Amino acid sequence: MANALNRQAIETLISHARLMGRGQLELVDDREAGLRIRAGERGATWSLLVRLRNGKRTRVAIGPWPGINVADARKMAQDKKREIADGTDPNAQRRELIEETVRAEANQRSLRDVLDEYQAIRLSQLRGGDAVRRALDGKSGVLRALVHRDPRSIVRADVADAIRKHALKSPIGANRGLAYARAFFNWCVVEEILDASPAATIKKPSKEHQRDRYHSLDELREIWDAAGTLGYPFGPFYRLQILIPMRRKEVAGMPLAELDLGSDDAPGDAVWTLPRGRTKRDNALRVPLSPMARSIIKSAIADPGRPPTFPFVFSMTGDTPVSGFTKAKRRLDAAIFAARKKAAELSGVEAVPMPHWTVHDLRTTFSTQACDTLEIDIAVVDRILNHVATATTSKIMRVYNKSELFEPRKRALADWANLIERLVGSPNPSGTCGSAYFPDRE
Repeated sequence: MANALNRQAIETLISHARLMGRGQLELVDDREAGLRIRAGERGATWSLLVRLRNGKRTRVAIGPWPGINVADARKMAQDKKREIADGTDPNAQRRELIEETVRAEANQRSLRDVLDEYQAIRLSQLRGGDAVRRALDGKSGVLRALVHRDPRSIVRADVADAIRKHALKSPIGANRGLAYARAFFNWCVVEEILDASPAATIKKPSKEHQRDRYHSLDELREIWDAAGTLGYPFGPFYRLQILIPMRRKEVAGMPLAELDLGSDDAPGDAVWTLPRGRTKRDNALRVPLSPMARSIIKSAIADPGRPPTFPFVFSMTGDTPVSGFTKAKRRLDAAIFAARKKAAELSGVEAVPMPHWTVHDLRTTFSTQACDTLEIDIAVVDRILNHVATATTSKIMRVYNKSELFEPRKRALADWANLIERLVGSPNPSGTCGSAYFPDRE
């Protein structure tokens, strides 16, 4: 039913709508056909119910009350009717305006906004996705200086300059950052955010050399002795890294739940089982633990510096695996040099630091010494390192031979532990697992 619309009628309508607390009330104008005002909890708005030239009925928004009074609403309703009579659909114009606004807002996204989308869609599916994001726009990320820019404004020179600056501090890190940036910008092209990648033709800023550093047995003994001065968690961690040449992240994140340390009557039956989500190859792997490795793990677990509630063998917080490897490596290198300096003073010569090495070199050392000194089959060594059978030349064997070579690996790691034991001294006759198990030589 149409009503005479005036301020009093509209204010009464709004009051009733607010008292209801939900839903909307509507008044229809008795003077301008189709004009109506709808009131709800938050206010009232004008609209026009009209039939288009194609016969379809539609509601056209006019505007809010009291910004538009009764007289203005009637005039605007008449204007809308004339537009419709001329074949115009006011709602189509409004939809187009909304779409243009949405497109404009999308085009105003910053590079960081696009990186957020990239992380949600792509990086979240990768195990190392968080590390990739940090490499892109983290504290030392290669694209950090560009994150507030419109992605479409970024050109090759911008990315190349960012990579060059990063290479001054971290040459190899800049290479990795460039690879991550290329992948990101390629994704932007696929998602039609960019027409072309600004990183497509940028060359690596630093030449990479395949690392061929491995330790002599004497150097291994020095590292072992120096690790003994570090205490928990890094002392036992570095020693275990020598005995079990797995990747640093895998050893550092070793939780108690993955360990079956067996019994003291059969110490050689201990096994560490890595689930597939914790290995680089994304495969589950059983790692046989020699009695020597088992003893170091038990010693670390029982260390006074490690609360018994910690879920990880090596941890400083209890909630996360051990971290801070850069500082720990400096301490280890300092301990090695201090021992060399002491020995040099006794011999009347000048001490020479150990040539640069990384924790990853311990894997190369094991592979080399296991083959050259212990004559272990290279295929077994590959399996111990959890490589993709790189020593097997037959592609067919790599595809079809899924044997984990557990027993050969168990014998090889036992032989390796025996070699290390001969280097560093005999175990405590009591067979205990305390800090005196492998006493440091004076």
